[in-house]
Amino acid sequence: MLSYFRSYFEPGRRARFANHSTGLIARHLYEILDEFGPVSYFGSKERPEGIDADLFVGHFWSFAELCERNRFAVKMAFYSVSDPVETRRRLTEVSNRRGVPLPEWDLPPASFDHHQTMELADVVFVVGNSYTRTTFPEQWHHKIVMLNYSIDSSLFSGSADDSQRSEFCYVATHCGLRKGFLDVLDVWSQIEPSTSRLHVIGNIDAPYDAMLESANNGSVEYHGWIDSDSAEYHRIINRCRFAHVPTYSEGQMGTLLELIHSGCVPLTTAASGIDDEVLAHCVVIEPLDIAGQRSAIAEVLAWSDAEYERRQARLMDATRRTQTWPSFHFRVHSAAIGALTTAGVR
Repeated sequence: MLSYFRSYFEPGRRARFANHSTGLIARHLYEILDEFGPVSYFGSKERPEGIDADLFVGHFWSFAELCERNRFAVKMAFYSVSDPVETRRRLTEVSNRRGVPLPEWDLPPASFDHHQTMELADVVFVVGNSYTRTTFPEQWHHKIVMLNYSIDSSLFSGSADDSQRSEFCYVATHCGLRKGFLDVLDVWSQIEPSTSRLHVIGNIDAPYDAMLESANNGSVEYHGWIDSDSAEYHRIINRCRFAHVPTYSEGQMGTLLELIHSGCVPLTTAASGIDDEVLAHCVVIEPLDIAGQRSAIAEVLAWSDAEYERRQARLMDATRRTQTWPSFHFRVHSAAIGALTTAGVR
């Protein structure tokens, strides 16, 4: 049995957000489980009862409830983000200090019990890097299997176009608190348009729309939300040499992988969750460190063409070797085999 989100994945048809990271992950999980036998699939809001299954993989939001209502020989929880208790703590701190709302819609529902979920799970899949793992209490580390994933790389060229500029892009489905948009506003309000420009793609709701209008000195160009399948999306990001993505908390940021595959060198945080080897070829910045982020922008703008090309090539090589779907399949499949064998199912 697999429980995820029907708006992102639906067996047999293309879901609305199929190309988002959540949709790609769900599809690949389904394909892996299908190798073991027939798969019952349920959306995150569905609560089936009385199911008897050998193996259950469930998104962490509803995992515990489904375990209590059904019988599973092996239970595997899937965390697509950092530890949710730590994420809430960190975001609440910034929210209170800056007077912006906490994005409750982006956090687990009130019914979610993190401790119970970790207790019930035989295996806990966590998407992310070594930093992501440290956000979880050490008592759970023996259950955790870390995963990398990828994108639909056929949509991205891996190289910038001939009109590439020493400009930056910031892309998120929702430009808000968790994605570090406050840092973006603080940093780029102090950078002159003659120095460089930032291209922002994503949904912006109140109060961030008004904050952008107030802070923008002309150095930020907002393009609205654009589907990553579109030619316009690719045209904008392929013209940028760099990405500025000071995200506060992730599992592994799919839009950042899209930018890397498009030829951008990111300035990003360890919290972005991308593989440690890939992160080593990015410019690592600290969340909330506005002066440090401005300094990093000045540093990369001073790179020669040769330095940029060297960094970009090494980054792409590391990404293609580590952030792959075969790696994802291997780790999930191996963990499932091991757990089923331990449970005496195989």
